[in-house]
Parts: sequence; C-alpha cells; structure tokens
Amino acid sequence: MSKGLKTILFGSLGFPMIVTILRIMIDYLLERNIDLFSYSAIFLGTATAGLIFVGPLNYYISKSPLALHKYSLIILTNTFY
Repeated sequence: MSKGLKTILFGSLGFPMIVTILRIMIDYLLERNIDLFSYSAIFLGTATAGLIFVGPLNYYISKSPLALHKYSLIILTNTFY
C-alpha cells in the first residue's frame, strides 16, 4: 500500500475514530448520557473533513518544491542562524 493511500485512510478512518472515542470517553467521565447514534454525526463529520483536507494537502505537500529535495528544509532553517 502506498504512503499516500495510508495517509488518506488514516485521515478518513483512523483520525475520526480517535476523535469519536475521545468524545465518548469525555462524556462518560462527565457522566453525560451516551447515545451511540449521536456520535455518528461526529464520526461522519470528521471523516468528511479528513477526506477533504488530508487528500489534497498530502498531494500538495508531496508536490511542493521543498518536499522534492530531501534536505531543503534543513538548509532553509540553517541559513538564518
């Protein structure tokens, strides 16, 4: 599996699951009513945001001139010292 596909899958499935589980745990600790149907909106919203933002951002970052050269970021940060 390619690195880009792994990143997109994490952004669309892994990150929303982490956010939803954390939200359920916070509601459990605050002794609020836990209804799993209400958390589907949180999961679907973060999954949509993951698909919209992670895919294009991953593409643009990988195609940027700074990402093409392995040491360009190191060189840029060291020139100002």
